Amino acid sequence: MAADYEKLGLFYLGKRYDLASNTRLPDLVLYDSRDLLTHAVILGMTGSGKTGLGISLLEEAAIDGVPVLAIDPKGDLTNLLLTFPNLSPSDFAPWVDPAEASRQQMTVDAYAGETAKRWTSGLAEWDQDGSRIARLREAADVRVYTPGSRAGTPLAVLGNTGQSRHETPEDAHARIAATASGLLGLVGITDVQPHSREQALLSAILQSRPADSDTDLAWLVQQIQRPGFERVGILDLETFFPARDRQDLALRFNSVLAAPGFELWSTGDPLQAASLLFTPEGRPRIAIISIAPSAGSPPSARGSSRSSKRRNRKSGPSPPNSSSASAAKP
Repeated sequence: MAADYEKLGLFYLGKRYDLASNTRLPDLVLYDSRDLLTHAVILGMTGSGKTGLGISLLEEAAIDGVPVLAIDPKGDLTNLLLTFPNLSPSDFAPWVDPAEASRQQMTVDAYAGETAKRWTSGLAEWDQDGSRIARLREAADVRVYTPGSRAGTPLAVLGNTGQSRHETPEDAHARIAATASGLLGLVGITDVQPHSREQALLSAILQSRPADSDTDLAWLVQQIQRPGFERVGILDLETFFPARDRQDLALRFNSVLAAPGFELWSTGDPLQAASLLFTPEGRPRIAIISIAPSAGSPPSARGSSRSSKRRNRKSGPSPPNSSSASAAKP
Protein backbone atom coordinates (compact mmCIF):
# COMPACT_ATOMS: atom_id res chain seq x y z
CA MET A 1 0.00 0.00 0.00
CA ALA A 2 2.95 2.29 0.54
CA ALA A 3 3.40 2.47 -3.22
CA ASP A 4 -0.10 3.95 -3.50
CA TYR A 5 0.57 6.98 -1.33
CA GLU A 6 4.06 7.54 -2.70
CA LYS A 7 2.65 8.43 -6.12
CA LEU A 8 3.41 12.03 -7.06
CA GLY A 9 0.46 14.32 -6.34
CA LEU A 10 -1.19 12.08 -3.73
CA PHE A 11 -1.12 13.23 -0.12
CA TYR A 12 -1.38 10.41 2.42
CA LEU A 13 -3.62 11.69 5.23
CA GLY A 14 -4.36 8.47 7.09
CA LYS A 15 -6.86 5.63 6.94
CA ARG A 16 -10.62 5.51 6.91
CA TYR A 17 -12.46 5.06 10.19
CA ASP A 18 -15.78 3.30 10.76
CA LEU A 19 -17.67 5.32 13.35
CA ALA A 20 -20.36 2.66 13.74
CA SER A 21 -17.94 -0.07 14.76
CA ASN A 22 -15.33 2.30 16.22
CA THR A 23 -12.58 0.65 14.21
CA ARG A 24 -9.88 1.82 11.82
CA LEU A 25 -10.17 0.41 8.31
CA PRO A 26 -7.25 -0.55 6.05
CA ASP A 27 -8.42 1.79 3.26
CA LEU A 28 -6.03 4.70 2.75
CA VAL A 29 -7.19 8.32 2.68
CA LEU A 30 -5.35 9.82 -0.30
CA TYR A 31 -5.89 13.46 -1.19
CA ASP A 32 -5.31 14.63 -4.76
CA SER A 33 -3.09 17.71 -4.54
CA ARG A 34 -4.70 19.09 -7.69
CA ASP A 35 -7.75 19.89 -5.56
CA LEU A 36 -5.73 22.44 -3.60
CA LEU A 37 -6.06 25.23 -6.14
CA THR A 38 -7.70 28.03 -4.17
CA HIS A 39 -8.74 28.21 -0.53
CA ALA A 40 -9.29 25.54 2.10
CA VAL A 41 -10.24 25.51 5.76
CA ILE A 42 -9.91 22.84 8.46
CA LEU A 43 -12.73 22.91 11.00
CA GLY A 44 -12.94 20.96 14.24
CA MET A 45 -13.26 21.15 18.00
CA THR A 46 -10.31 21.84 20.26
CA GLY A 47 -8.07 18.81 20.30
CA SER A 48 -9.69 17.20 17.26
CA GLY A 49 -6.46 17.24 15.23
CA LYS A 50 -6.69 20.37 13.08
CA THR A 51 -3.02 21.21 13.52
CA GLY A 52 -2.02 17.57 13.00
CA LEU A 53 -3.91 17.44 9.71
CA GLY A 54 -2.43 20.75 8.61
CA ILE A 55 1.09 19.58 9.40
CA SER A 56 0.44 16.35 7.48
CA LEU A 57 -0.57 18.37 4.42
CA LEU A 58 2.60 20.46 4.69
CA GLU A 59 4.78 17.38 5.01
CA GLU A 60 3.13 15.60 2.10
CA ALA A 61 3.54 18.70 -0.06
CA ALA A 62 7.22 18.89 0.86
CA ILE A 63 7.78 15.22 0.04
CA ASP A 64 6.35 15.94 -3.42
CA GLY A 65 8.76 18.84 -3.87
CA VAL A 66 6.18 21.58 -3.31
CA PRO A 67 7.57 24.55 -1.31
CA VAL A 68 5.52 25.80 1.63
CA LEU A 69 5.14 29.24 3.18
CA ALA A 70 3.37 28.91 6.54
CA ILE A 71 2.39 31.66 8.99
CA ASP A 72 2.53 30.27 12.52
CA PRO A 73 0.72 32.43 15.12
CA LYS A 74 1.04 29.93 18.00
CA GLY A 75 4.45 28.34 17.58
CA ASP A 76 3.10 24.86 16.75
CA LEU A 77 4.66 24.47 13.31
CA THR A 78 8.23 24.78 14.52
CA ASN A 79 7.98 21.09 15.46
CA LEU A 80 8.52 20.38 11.77
CA LEU A 81 12.21 20.82 12.55
CA LEU A 82 12.10 17.87 14.94
CA THR A 83 12.25 14.91 12.58
CA PHE A 84 14.27 11.88 13.62
CA PRO A 85 14.80 9.24 10.90
CA ASN A 86 16.68 6.93 13.26
CA LEU A 87 13.97 7.13 15.94
CA SER A 88 16.68 6.56 18.53
CA PRO A 89 16.35 7.50 22.21
CA SER A 90 19.32 9.87 21.90
CA ASP A 91 17.34 11.91 19.34
CA PHE A 92 14.46 12.41 21.76
CA ALA A 93 16.46 12.91 24.97
CA PRO A 94 17.24 16.65 24.45
CA TRP A 95 13.51 17.36 24.09
CA VAL A 96 12.35 15.48 27.20
CA ASP A 97 11.15 17.57 30.14
CA PRO A 98 13.15 16.32 33.15
CA ALA A 99 10.26 17.20 35.46
CA GLU A 100 7.87 15.05 33.44
CA ALA A 101 10.35 12.15 33.48
CA SER A 102 10.63 12.52 37.26
CA ARG A 103 6.85 12.43 37.65
CA GLN A 104 6.90 9.15 35.76
CA GLN A 105 9.65 7.94 38.11
CA MET A 106 12.03 7.56 35.18
CA THR A 107 15.37 9.00 34.18
CA VAL A 108 15.54 11.28 31.16
CA ASP A 109 17.24 8.56 29.12
CA ALA A 110 14.66 5.94 30.11
CA TYR A 111 11.81 8.31 29.28
CA ALA A 112 13.42 9.08 25.91
CA GLY A 113 13.69 5.36 25.24
CA GLU A 114 9.99 4.81 25.98
CA THR A 115 9.11 7.75 23.76
CA ALA A 116 11.19 6.37 20.88
CA LYS A 117 9.45 2.99 21.19
CA ARG A 118 6.04 4.66 21.26
CA TRP A 119 6.84 6.64 18.13
CA THR A 120 8.22 3.62 16.29
CA SER A 121 5.15 1.51 17.03
CA GLY A 122 2.79 4.41 16.35
CA LEU A 123 4.25 5.03 12.90
CA ALA A 124 4.15 1.32 12.13
CA GLU A 125 0.39 1.36 12.66
CA TRP A 126 0.21 3.72 9.69
CA ASP A 127 2.57 1.64 7.52
CA GLN A 128 5.46 4.03 7.99
CA ASP A 129 8.93 4.04 9.48
CA GLY A 130 12.06 6.15 9.73
CA SER A 131 12.78 5.88 6.03
CA ARG A 132 9.85 8.14 5.21
CA ILE A 133 11.04 10.66 7.77
CA ALA A 134 14.40 10.58 6.03
CA ARG A 135 12.68 11.16 2.71
CA LEU A 136 10.96 14.24 4.12
CA ARG A 137 14.26 15.64 5.39
CA GLU A 138 15.93 15.02 2.05
CA ALA A 139 13.06 16.52 0.04
CA ALA A 140 12.90 19.98 1.63
CA ASP A 141 14.79 22.37 3.84
CA VAL A 142 12.88 23.61 6.91
CA ARG A 143 13.57 27.10 8.20
CA VAL A 144 11.85 29.03 10.98
CA TYR A 145 11.77 32.80 10.54
CA THR A 146 11.19 35.00 13.59
CA PRO A 147 10.58 38.64 12.59
CA GLY A 148 11.80 40.98 15.31
CA SER A 149 13.74 38.24 17.10
CA ARG A 150 16.90 36.17 16.83
CA ALA A 151 15.19 33.10 18.29
CA GLY A 152 15.13 31.71 14.74
CA THR A 153 16.27 33.21 11.45
CA PRO A 154 15.56 36.99 11.50
CA LEU A 155 13.41 38.27 8.66
CA ALA A 156 13.70 41.81 7.33
CA VAL A 157 9.99 42.60 7.14
CA LEU A 158 10.73 46.33 7.26
CA GLY A 159 13.67 46.31 4.90
CA ASN A 160 13.68 47.15 1.23
CA THR A 161 10.33 48.28 -0.20
CA GLY A 162 11.37 48.02 -3.82
CA GLN A 163 9.42 46.78 -6.81
CA SER A 164 9.31 43.19 -8.00
CA ARG A 165 10.56 42.44 -11.51
CA HIS A 166 7.25 40.79 -12.42
CA GLU A 167 4.98 43.45 -10.93
CA THR A 168 2.32 45.05 -13.15
CA PRO A 169 1.54 48.79 -12.85
CA GLU A 170 -1.76 47.95 -11.15
CA ASP A 171 0.02 45.69 -8.66
CA ALA A 172 2.60 48.39 -8.03
CA HIS A 173 -0.06 50.99 -7.19
CA ALA A 174 -1.80 48.57 -4.83
CA ARG A 175 1.51 47.66 -3.18
CA ILE A 176 2.48 51.30 -2.70
CA ALA A 177 -0.90 52.19 -1.15
CA ALA A 178 -0.77 49.19 1.19
CA THR A 179 2.85 49.90 2.14
CA ALA A 180 2.09 53.54 2.89
CA SER A 181 -0.88 52.58 5.05
CA GLY A 182 1.15 49.97 6.91
CA LEU A 183 4.01 52.39 7.55
CA LEU A 184 1.64 54.99 8.95
CA GLY A 185 0.17 52.35 11.24
CA LEU A 186 3.67 51.71 12.54
CA VAL A 187 3.79 55.25 13.94
CA GLY A 188 0.27 55.14 15.33
CA ILE A 189 -1.62 56.75 12.45
CA THR A 190 -4.18 54.01 11.95
CA ASP A 191 -7.32 55.82 10.83
CA VAL A 192 -5.91 56.57 7.40
CA GLN A 193 -8.29 57.72 4.70
CA PRO A 194 -7.43 56.91 1.07
CA HIS A 195 -6.92 60.59 0.26
CA SER A 196 -5.30 61.75 3.51
CA ARG A 197 -2.24 63.92 3.04
CA GLU A 198 -0.02 61.51 5.02
CA GLN A 199 -1.06 58.63 2.79
CA ALA A 200 -0.64 60.74 -0.34
CA LEU A 201 2.82 61.97 0.71
CA LEU A 202 4.18 58.52 1.53
CA SER A 203 2.68 57.08 -1.65
CA ALA A 204 4.28 59.86 -3.71
CA ILE A 205 7.64 59.21 -2.04
CA LEU A 206 7.49 55.47 -2.67
CA GLN A 207 6.37 56.07 -6.24
CA SER A 208 9.27 58.41 -6.91
CA ARG A 209 12.02 56.04 -5.75
CA PRO A 210 14.68 55.29 -8.37
CA ALA A 211 14.40 51.76 -9.70
CA ASP A 212 17.94 50.83 -8.68
CA SER A 213 17.99 52.36 -5.18
CA ASP A 214 17.42 50.92 -1.72
CA THR A 215 14.29 52.12 0.07
CA ASP A 216 14.48 51.31 3.74
CA LEU A 217 12.95 53.27 6.62
CA ALA A 218 16.02 55.48 7.05
CA TRP A 219 15.66 56.54 3.41
CA LEU A 220 11.95 57.19 4.02
CA VAL A 221 12.64 59.53 6.97
CA GLN A 222 15.05 61.55 4.83
CA GLN A 223 12.56 61.72 1.99
CA ILE A 224 9.76 62.91 4.29
CA GLN A 225 11.96 65.83 5.29
CA ARG A 226 13.26 66.57 1.78
CA PRO A 227 11.19 64.84 -0.91
CA GLY A 228 12.60 64.56 -4.40
CA PHE A 229 9.61 66.35 -5.92
CA GLU A 230 8.01 69.79 -5.62
CA ARG A 231 4.34 68.98 -6.19
CA VAL A 232 1.76 66.50 -4.96
CA GLY A 233 -1.05 66.46 -7.48
CA ILE A 234 -1.41 70.02 -8.72
CA LEU A 235 -0.44 71.65 -5.40
CA ASP A 236 3.08 72.68 -4.55
CA LEU A 237 4.63 70.65 -1.72
CA GLU A 238 4.67 73.45 0.89
CA THR A 239 0.97 74.17 0.38
CA PHE A 240 0.02 70.49 0.48
CA PHE A 241 2.26 69.45 3.39
CA PRO A 242 4.38 72.24 4.98
CA ALA A 243 7.93 71.50 6.06
CA ARG A 244 7.13 71.84 9.77
CA ASP A 245 4.39 69.18 9.54
CA ARG A 246 6.67 66.92 7.53
CA GLN A 247 9.31 67.31 10.23
CA ASP A 248 6.79 66.17 12.86
CA LEU A 249 5.96 63.10 10.77
CA ALA A 250 9.66 62.35 10.25
CA LEU A 251 10.26 62.58 14.01
CA ARG A 252 7.53 60.01 14.65
CA PHE A 253 9.21 57.56 12.29
CA ASN A 254 12.60 58.33 13.77
CA SER A 255 11.32 57.55 17.29
CA VAL A 256 10.26 54.11 16.12
CA LEU A 257 13.61 53.56 14.42
CA ALA A 258 15.44 54.56 17.61
CA ALA A 259 13.42 52.21 19.84
CA PRO A 260 15.52 49.41 21.43
CA GLY A 261 15.39 46.23 19.37
CA PHE A 262 13.74 47.81 16.36
CA GLU A 263 16.74 47.10 14.16
CA LEU A 264 15.78 43.42 14.27
CA TRP A 265 12.72 44.19 12.16
CA SER A 266 14.85 45.48 9.32
CA THR A 267 17.69 42.95 9.41
CA GLY A 268 17.88 39.32 8.41
CA ASP A 269 16.86 37.41 5.32
CA PRO A 270 14.98 39.50 2.74
CA LEU A 271 11.20 39.25 2.57
CA GLN A 272 11.22 37.84 -0.96
CA ALA A 273 9.16 34.89 -2.16
CA ALA A 274 11.98 33.30 -4.15
CA SER A 275 14.41 33.14 -1.22
CA LEU A 276 11.71 32.07 1.23
CA LEU A 277 10.44 29.18 -0.88
CA PHE A 278 13.73 27.85 -2.28
CA THR A 279 17.31 27.50 -1.11
CA PRO A 280 20.06 29.10 -3.22
CA GLU A 281 20.60 25.65 -4.75
CA GLY A 282 16.94 25.44 -5.81
CA ARG A 283 15.86 22.97 -3.14
CA PRO A 284 12.21 23.42 -1.97
CA ARG A 285 11.78 24.88 1.48
CA ILE A 286 9.19 24.78 4.24
CA ALA A 287 9.38 28.40 5.37
CA ILE A 288 7.68 28.94 8.72
CA ILE A 289 7.17 32.56 9.72
CA SER A 290 6.56 32.48 13.46
CA ILE A 291 4.51 35.44 14.67
CA ALA A 292 3.92 34.02 18.14
CA PRO A 293 4.12 36.89 20.68
CA SER A 294 7.23 35.41 22.28
CA ALA A 295 9.08 35.43 18.95
CA GLY A 296 9.27 39.22 18.89
CA SER A 297 6.91 42.19 18.81
CA PRO A 298 7.28 45.67 17.33
CA PRO A 299 8.20 48.32 19.90
CA SER A 300 4.76 49.87 19.57
CA ALA A 301 2.94 46.61 20.21
CA ARG A 302 2.12 45.03 23.55
CA GLY A 303 3.73 41.62 23.66
CA SER A 304 2.70 38.60 25.69
CA SER A 305 4.70 35.78 27.19
CA ARG A 306 1.78 33.37 27.34
CA SER A 307 2.91 31.41 24.28
CA SER A 308 6.41 30.87 25.62
CA LYS A 309 5.00 29.81 28.99
CA ARG A 310 2.66 27.42 27.25
CA ARG A 311 5.56 25.88 25.31
CA ASN A 312 7.64 25.58 28.48
CA ARG A 313 4.90 23.51 30.09
CA LYS A 314 5.04 20.90 27.34
CA SER A 315 6.35 17.60 28.59
CA GLY A 316 8.35 16.75 25.48
CA PRO A 317 7.81 14.55 22.45
CA SER A 318 4.38 13.01 22.03
CA PRO A 319 3.43 9.88 20.09
CA PRO A 320 2.32 10.29 16.47
CA ASN A 321 -1.14 11.78 16.07
CA SER A 322 -3.61 9.33 14.57
CA SER A 323 -4.68 11.96 12.05
CA SER A 324 -1.13 12.39 10.81
CA ALA A 325 0.32 10.03 8.26
CA SER A 326 3.79 11.30 7.56
CA ALA A 327 6.91 12.05 9.54
CA ALA A 328 7.31 11.90 13.27
CA LYS A 329 6.65 15.21 14.96
CA PRO A 330 7.26 15.83 18.67
